[in-house]
This record gives sequence, C-alpha cells and structure tokens, in this order.
Amino acid sequence: MKICFAFAAAFLLCATARASDHGPVFSYATPVNSQGEFSFDSGVFGRYGSTGTQLSTGSQIGYGITPQLTFTAFVPATFGSGSLPETRIFPGGEWSAAASWRFLHSVTQVGKRIEATGTAGLVVPGPQTDSGILGQLARAPGLTSNMAAGVASRSHYFWIGGGYTWFPERNGSRRPDTVSWSTVYGYRPPKLRRGLDQWDYRGLLELTGEHTGDVRVHNALVPDSRSTSLWLGPAVLAIFKDVAIEAGVQGPLHRDVSTSVYGREIVRFALNFSYLKYSSRASAH
Repeated sequence: MKICFAFAAAFLLCATARASDHGPVFSYATPVNSQGEFSFDSGVFGRYGSTGTQLSTGSQIGYGITPQLTFTAFVPATFGSGSLPETRIFPGGEWSAAASWRFLHSVTQVGKRIEATGTAGLVVPGPQTDSGILGQLARAPGLTSNMAAGVASRSHYFWIGGGYTWFPERNGSRRPDTVSWSTVYGYRPPKLRRGLDQWDYRGLLELTGEHTGDVRVHNALVPDSRSTSLWLGPAVLAIFKDVAIEAGVQGPLHRDVSTSVYGREIVRFALNFSYLKYSSRASAH
C-alpha cells in the first residue's frame, strides 16, 4: 500500500527529472542539444525504502551553444523523510550547472551513429536540508563529471557511462565521494515507428550502480556509512514531435548497504516530460 501511494504521489506532482533529451531516464547517455536549441525537462524521481520515501523534483533547462556543446542548469526540490544513501544517479536537493561536450560523432551508415559525450559541472547546496544522516552535514559545493559512449540506430540503442562526484570537507563534515555507472539497451519496434504526426515509442532496459564513500560528521567517520548498490529495470519512452514522455522503475540486484544506518531501499521510479524548442538557426545532431 505504501509503494502504491508513492507511485501515485509521483504521477500527481509537477516536477523534474534529469533525462537527457530523448535518452534514458535513469542512466548516462550521449545526446546533446542542437545549436540554438532549448530543452526543458519536468518530472519526478522517487526512492522508497523501509525508512520512508524520498521524492526529488525541480526544473532543468538546456541550451545548445554549438552542435556539440550544451549547457544545462538544474534547480530541484525534495520531499520525504527517508534515510537513504547518497546518490548521484538520482538528483537530490543540490542545485547544479554543467557543460556537456559530444567529442565523438561518427555516422557509420544511414540512420546509425557512434557517439561519446563528456560532462563536467558544479554542484551547489540548495536551501533544503537532507533527511537522515546526510541532514547532519555542513554542506559544501562539489564537483561532478561523467562520460557516456554508445551506438544509436533507427531500431537499437546502447549506451555505457560512468561518473564521479567529489565534495570537500566543511566544519568537520563531508559528503561521501560517489562513483556511479550505467548500461542501457533500447529497442524501437518496427510497428511503433510512426510519422511526425503520431506518437513514436521505444523500450529501454537500464542497469545502474553506485558506490559511496564514508560519511564524515563532527570530524569522525560514521561507521558502516559506505554503500554499494546495483539496480535494474525497464523504461518506456514516447515521442510526439518535440515532446517526449518517459517513465521507468528499478529494483535492486545487489545491495551492500547498512540497514542500521540507511534502512532497506526497495524500489526506484521516475516520470519525465521533455520539450525541445528549435530555433530557426538550429543545426542538426
């Protein structure tokens, strides 16, 4: 019943997720905006566990500076009181700004391309206080980076990626460094490949993982505060002209997490709405 309530709350809230344009909803991917193209994402990320539910919402805006370089800004808000581990796959309460550079873009045949994109950004504490053990920390700005590479065609998609986030110490407290990674496979069935005036559908299977370091509070490491987890689940992406709607859910494959510190995380879910605004001078991907 609690899980059903969490899903209902997610679908009723007007919020924002971090999906990369028309890419996966949980994972790292290569898409960037065309030159002069604006993107707007609105959705919600949710995490449900034995200690409660955490929902993250907000707004992300992206702008294509060149055909291969995109700048994004993300301003979130959080709800809930679950004491869950640090995560960078999911947005938390921090504000962020980043630049993404697609440094490889090779068209191997009609409708098929190989790409690689790197991203670097700044993470700044937001006005909200985290819940659980992370809420006891004196927060400081951090640095984040990630890279993704993959192949995209008219019918198949495959991306792999990884990221690292670092926070400095402040007043004897320190958020844990986080290493994250993801693998995505997507398929676009022939019967669901529609024209521009119809909805077009894709199915994705997303595998994500994270390892977080020790939490430091009052100049001391918190025992058993490290965590490692691996998550797997499906997502569905629907596209109509310059609008995309995507939803997904993940369950745990592996958890090395102290239940006395963080409880037991059971499910992750996301709903995302994307809108792309092309300028008259936009350059194609």
